[in-house]
Amino acid sequence: MSNILLVTSSLMGDASTSQRLAGEIVAGLRAQAPQGHVVQRHLTPDTMPHLTAATLQALSITADRRSSEQAQLVRAADAVIEEVEAADVIVIAAPMYNFSITSTLKAWIDHLARAGRTFRYTAAGPEGLLKGKTVVLVESRGGVYAGAGGT
Repeated sequence: MSNILLVTSSLMGDASTSQRLAGEIVAGLRAQAPQGHVVQRHLTPDTMPHLTAATLQALSITADRRSSEQAQLVRAADAVIEEVEAADVIVIAAPMYNFSITSTLKAWIDHLARAGRTFRYTAAGPEGLLKGKTVVLVESRGGVYAGAGGT
C-alpha cells in the first residue's frame, strides 16, 4: 500500500500552479496504487503556526511536567511528524514567494525537524531518521524576474 502525504502552501487556492502540478502527481501515484491513502495538509497561518518560545519550551520538557497548554502545543507538533512517519510518499507543493518558500512551509519543516525523533546528531553530523520515504518536491514561481523596473 502507498500512503501519500500531500503538503500544499499556496495562497492562490485553485489557481495555484504548484498545487495543480502536485495534484497531478498524486493522481498518477494513485493510478499506480489505487488502494493507497492520501492525506492532504494545506498550510496556512491558521493550520501551521510558526514556532514560538512556548512551543520550544514545551518540547524540551518531559510529558509528565507539561501543562495542558504545553501538551496541546506538543500534540500539534507531533501530528506533523506522525503524518510524515505514516507516509510512504510525500509530495510537497512549494511555490516561491519573495525568492523563498512560503513561511508556512518553513514552519512545517521547523515542526518536523526534531532531534531524537526525526534526526539525530552523530560524530559525522546530523543523520535523518525518517528512512524509506520518497519525497517529490514541486516548485513553481510566477511574476517577472528580469527586465522589470529598468533592471
